[in-house]
Amino acid sequence: MEQICIRPMEENQVAEVSALIGRVLLEVNIRDYPREALMEFVEYYSPEGVAAIPKSGGHSYVAMLGDELLACGSVAPMEDRPGECEIRALFVRPDWEGKGVGRKLVQTLEADPLFRAAKRVAVSASLTSHEFYLKLGYRYQDGIKVCEDNDHYWMEKFN
Repeated sequence: MEQICIRPMEENQVAEVSALIGRVLLEVNIRDYPREALMEFVEYYSPEGVAAIPKSGGHSYVAMLGDELLACGSVAPMEDRPGECEIRALFVRPDWEGKGVGRKLVQTLEADPLFRAAKRVAVSASLTSHEFYLKLGYRYQDGIKVCEDNDHYWMEKFN
């Protein structure tokens, strides 16, 4: 049986990663958000949006089972916040949720040089994902659970 491999995203995977993000938003996050709001994120994570993460100094990864894309995630420097970075675009294919792929992907992001060099790592956790991040040791920013704009929680981890 093939093992799940997590590796850097290749340039030729940008469209496939974008499609995966759109699928997860419209199949999973739809439970917590109106479709119109999710369509803005689908557009944000267009192939151009996905390609922009590594172009801006971030590192993007994919979880693969052979040729099948199971999940994606990135770690990127935070604009105007030297010494800090953020986890971005972490999405797991719906049929692979709850099987440890997201956890393994976060472990890969946490081993990345950008993450390890940061004093603080932030994540804008959706209504759908904030409890996942809690299980992995992330805490609500400043220790206070605040749902900003009724759609996300800022969470953090310190190195």
